[in-house]
Amino acid sequence: MRPFEFHNALSLVTHTGYHADDLRSLLRGIQRTPGSSIFYHVHHSLFRRHFTAGEFMNDFARWALQSLGEETLGERLSAVDPWQCLSVREARDQLARIVTDHLGSTEYGIRVPAGKRFYFSAARTFVLPSGVTASTLSEFEAGVRRCGPDAIFHHFVTAPLRLGRRGNDFSTWLEGELGETGLAEELAALTPYDQDLYKLRDRIAGLVARRL
Repeated sequence: MRPFEFHNALSLVTHTGYHADDLRSLLRGIQRTPGSSIFYHVHHSLFRRHFTAGEFMNDFARWALQSLGEETLGERLSAVDPWQCLSVREARDQLARIVTDHLGSTEYGIRVPAGKRFYFSAARTFVLPSGVTASTLSEFEAGVRRCGPDAIFHHFVTAPLRLGRRGNDFSTWLEGELGETGLAEELAALTPYDQDLYKLRDRIAGLVARRL
């Protein structure tokens, strides 16, 4: 049996050189910026939500709403569900299509000053072993409870996205190595986008504890 290895993930944020001050430059950036930038503004904004208030909203939707005053566009962009996107390209295509449609339905758009521009950033992620492994369900529960939000984010978001698959590292291991199909299905049904990562960690540990 292959033990589960818990990993930590550190992100280095860099600027891409792209910025937007109106809808057309926003669309151009979404279409041309590296995939790591789309990942940062759509998926990594979940991780950064721990330090801000409010419900989950990707960075593009927040900027359209707060800086451009485009309420309808902001709502449509925020409706892009990253949990349903198997790749960064899929998220990029959905975002570009929404902005394109909105541009076709509006007669004018504002241009914001430099201080309110949207700057496209990118996240370069470094994955590091935590030294914590699990070979049994009880060891797995203990390992989950020791996880920080970066580890939960990695195993639930980053790793599956890189492989282009649904589910998460936890449910994949539980089913494949321990034969815990029911528990795996419960964990696969969880989404990190409707709760913060601390609550998600506690929910995972709670489901495992109940199984024990």
